[in-house]
Amino acid sequence: MVTRVKICGITRAEDAEWAIECGADALGFVFERSSTRYIGDRELKWISALPPIPPKIAVFGKVDRAVHKGLFDVVQGVEWQMFPEPSPKRIHVVRLRPGQRAKDITDTLIHASAILLDAYREGQWGGTGHTVDWDQAAEIVQESHIPIILAGGLDPENVRQAISIVRPFAVDVSSGVESEGGIKDRDKVKAFIEAAKSV
Repeated sequence: MVTRVKICGITRAEDAEWAIECGADALGFVFERSSTRYIGDRELKWISALPPIPPKIAVFGKVDRAVHKGLFDVVQGVEWQMFPEPSPKRIHVVRLRPGQRAKDITDTLIHASAILLDAYREGQWGGTGHTVDWDQAAEIVQESHIPIILAGGLDPENVRQAISIVRPFAVDVSSGVESEGGIKDRDKVKAFIEAAKSV
């Protein structure tokens, strides 16, 4: 099975269009105000002009408000104060800490459509550029009955190895394909997608 690729933290229309052209399977747009990749409502016009495929994911730290009706297919968050309508699907983010047991994680997330594994850093929701323990992530993949998305410190140079060890349903990248915060590097985006889909 070919691993899917989510390009996250997109802040410009040209970056979204390039990711689509390169074969991205999902696009992530950050609505967490503390993030350097926060886009907010001002970007909705160009996001709405993007094609319906691949799916668009609204990314939050704490999900405490509804997403824009008809624009996003999936909602992603670390903490959930509400279940945003109309999206029927959600990605629950787990910021992995050393020693967390795979079964404890998967047993508590039965209502999620997928689990995204990211590295834990105090005071940060995600997008830190730090890798997770891939062996720990592989155990979670083996234990889980729902799709696992691997994030955290991935880039074009290490994504093949990460996929070979973890065998996730999908990989998620943001800072690993950027030239600066929120600005995607075209060569890195292309190289990342090609590398991920070559395993």
